[in-house]
Amino acid sequence: MSKKRKASSVNDLRPVEQTMVLETLAARNDAVGEAVREEIERLLAAVDPESIAGEVQVDLELIDTDTIEDRSGTDRYGYTAPDEAAWEVLEEALASYLERMKWYHSAGRDGACDAYAFGVLRGLFVFHHESEAEWTELAPDDVREMFGSVLREWRRLRKGTAELDAMRDQLATWCPGWERDVT
Repeated sequence: MSKKRKASSVNDLRPVEQTMVLETLAARNDAVGEAVREEIERLLAAVDPESIAGEVQVDLELIDTDTIEDRSGTDRYGYTAPDEAAWEVLEEALASYLERMKWYHSAGRDGACDAYAFGVLRGLFVFHHESEAEWTELAPDDVREMFGSVLREWRRLRKGTAELDAMRDQLATWCPGWERDVT
């Protein structure tokens, strides 16, 4: 008796193979290629700030105190304070978010850039006010400072007065007290 073979799916592929399949399909000049490109466009255009905020919160909750402690202390290069190590880990946790925000801007998707930035900022705000993550005890001001850093990067990208006013209004509603950083 032969066993029936399970149908293969995209989930059976390694991430690099998934990427190869997607790129191959998107490069086609037929209805399949067009459908893939439309779906990519749809996904990129759908920026949900609350979803982004939730992702930021989860990523920050996953920061491990042991990682910070392992990076702090004396090594052959000198001494790294726990708050400096915490800042480095926090920057790493948010690096992909900042890259995506910059990508939206460079791709001319300013509305998506604004919505994405707001989601990151909202995630930082909620995390700061609601989280009991142990690592924040090592650097209690870092999340607030990172909020300012993300906001400065967004302001560098989006310089218009209308954009600044709109972001300030959103932050005043959803991140009360922290909107003062928008200047």
